Amino acid sequence: MLVLGISHATAPLDLLERLSETERPLDDLIRDITAVDGFDAAVVVSTCNRLEIYAEARPDASGDALRELVTRHADLEPGALDSHLYTHQADDAVRHLFAVASGLDSVVVGEDQILGQVKQGLDRSQQLERSGKVLDRAVQTALRVGRRARNETGLNEAGRSLATAGLGFFERQVGSLTGRTALVIGAGSMAGVVVAALRRSGLSRVHLANRTPEKAQRLAATADGDGFGLDDIPRLLTEVDVVVGATAATGRVVPVGTVEAAMAERAGRPLFVLDLAMPHNIAPEAAALPGVTFVDLQRIAEEGEGDEISAASVVAAQEIVAKEVGSFSAGLRLAGATPILTAMRNAAAEATEAELSRLARRLNDIDESTHQEISRSVRRIVDKILHQPTVRVRELAASSDGARYLDALGELFVPGAPGAHRPPDKTKVEAIA
Repeated sequence: MLVLGISHATAPLDLLERLSETERPLDDLIRDITAVDGFDAAVVVSTCNRLEIYAEARPDASGDALRELVTRHADLEPGALDSHLYTHQADDAVRHLFAVASGLDSVVVGEDQILGQVKQGLDRSQQLERSGKVLDRAVQTALRVGRRARNETGLNEAGRSLATAGLGFFERQVGSLTGRTALVIGAGSMAGVVVAALRRSGLSRVHLANRTPEKAQRLAATADGDGFGLDDIPRLLTEVDVVVGATAATGRVVPVGTVEAAMAERAGRPLFVLDLAMPHNIAPEAAALPGVTFVDLQRIAEEGEGDEISAASVVAAQEIVAKEVGSFSAGLRLAGATPILTAMRNAAAEATEAELSRLARRLNDIDESTHQEISRSVRRIVDKILHQPTVRVRELAASSDGARYLDALGELFVPGAPGAHRPPDKTKVEAIA
């Protein structure tokens, strides 16, 4: 397995926005990837903070082709992403996937939304019939590992969503939000998370604005608020204390002029802006306006305090990931041993049957019961001889050097095979790094 990705850890916010703003569907990117020679299956995980491709890659796969596809998908000039892309292969790829699903690679460590986003990536590839056995197994295992890391460590209690992290950021700067009112832009799944976080923070009322006011009203009713259309935003900005951008709109929903006009009518009352959207729902230029406290994903990543996630919880989650990677990789190597063991046993069985047939022709005067007893004895001897090598092959295959042993055994019992048990040739993809 090969991973090619770009995330908040390697790229600035404006570049990640370009990846989110592209009009090219992810379905097309997945089809393009699997159309490249050497890439048999692909899963794309796309969030506001990352775009990652997980691919089943043959040894002759071209990493350059994959990099060019991502660059074209973002409508960027050739080479624009080179210094921001990262790659992982084999065990490192599995380790990265498990860490991502566990929330260990998120802006807010331990956040829960990434689990659903990883599952969406797998579901998309399966619907397009562009996934594969290894990827299916890897992602399904990653989802289980992610849940385990949260449930068995303090990560589940300490790790919080981006909405909670942003509100916590406000509270550390301006004090409690209890009794204040808020406006949430959007009415989708992210908006639902935001509303829940706002209610836990003690806000007295939460309004929602959405392209479909009826949808906004249904969600707003759960927080003693009202639903509005997008045209009502300028007026609402003069009334509420907190505004949160949480819609997937590709353009600015609230331009800087709208915020500036609202501040002129607020008579000095501050406005707290939390923009969790990618690209921004609210013009980031509003951060320069007097009385506006503006927090976005970039600021959370750079200045946030990690929500007091304990180091012990992170270490414990990392240990779970490490053990699960070992088990998963050993299982893959063990699966690679199966065709070799089958070939070894088939070769022994063919030799046994050929020798028994030759013996039957030479000793044609023995009765059938004697012949059957001789045949059973010979087969038992062969089985006993093969038992210890079979056990040992499985042990060696599961070890960290398993691929090397399987290569040698493959040459002995499956000469000329394509070598599906062999790991990808690192020289074929190192140009991406």
